Amino acid sequence: MEKPSEFPFKAIAIVGSTASGKTEIAVKLARKIREKGREVELISADSRKVYKYFDIGTAKPIDYLEEFRWHFINVIEPYERFSAKKFEELGREIISRMRSEGKIPIVVGGTWLYIRALELGFFDEGENSTLREELEKKLAQEGKEKLFEFLKSIDPLSAKKINPNDTYRVIRAIEVKIKTGRSISEIGFKDIFPLLKFGIYRSKEDILERIKKRVMKQINMGLIEETRRLREMFGETTPLLKSIAYYEPYLYITGKITFDDMVKLMIRRNFRYSRYQVKVFSREGTIWFQKEQDMINFIFDICIRFF
Repeated sequence: MEKPSEFPFKAIAIVGSTASGKTEIAVKLARKIREKGREVELISADSRKVYKYFDIGTAKPIDYLEEFRWHFINVIEPYERFSAKKFEELGREIISRMRSEGKIPIVVGGTWLYIRALELGFFDEGENSTLREELEKKLAQEGKEKLFEFLKSIDPLSAKKINPNDTYRVIRAIEVKIKTGRSISEIGFKDIFPLLKFGIYRSKEDILERIKKRVMKQINMGLIEETRRLREMFGETTPLLKSIAYYEPYLYITGKITFDDMVKLMIRRNFRYSRYQVKVFSREGTIWFQKEQDMINFIFDICIRFF
């Protein structure tokens, strides 16, 4: 069957909350596509899996790394910096190369900022992490309405063209205006790189239960020992030791909390993060499925027909 030339999407993306089963679904889909005689590569959209040595706490797909070619897993040292902008640049390059070779790219991960950057790109002015942190703090404390009102006050032209609910673009427009004095509506966002996004829907109760099982599995796999080893290798100031699934064991091995409190805190922080992920991906045009096999079959048909 001839592939319709107007199909706008560059890649399939499987997104959603932590512990929802994204990786397993992506692998099952990739196997099904491979059985059809097509080549597949997977692009990890996870801001922590990109780092070497941090394995158990980041839930790297260790069992599947040899089965398919993966990108953005175990590529840089923990003391190096890897930004969403870098992910965008390299990710677009990798996907374009794959498409030119007739391969099917599957993006899988829960780092919303990476998915967002891959699709919309970043303005090319130098980054200002302090300004970004201030704006994100304003969003968290005052809400998106106040943030949008601030944009209207300094850049009414852009405010007319940006959805108030699109907080990523609101923040980006404010950043550009403050840093350059120009309206982003005059400069423009980079070319859109559309992703067709899918997610598996899990109830709160289901996700919570899955998180509990993951936490205990990680502990049984040696998470505490891994955290202790990474602390010795890279020091206590390593940013990843402050992230979910490492900070809690760090507090435990340094005697600040008990084992039971460590487990409870891991579950609570993971669950809170999972709710955030569902919220942000739900406003991004994600297509949700309740049954894994239905989701796999649907995406498979799209991949074979359009890619």
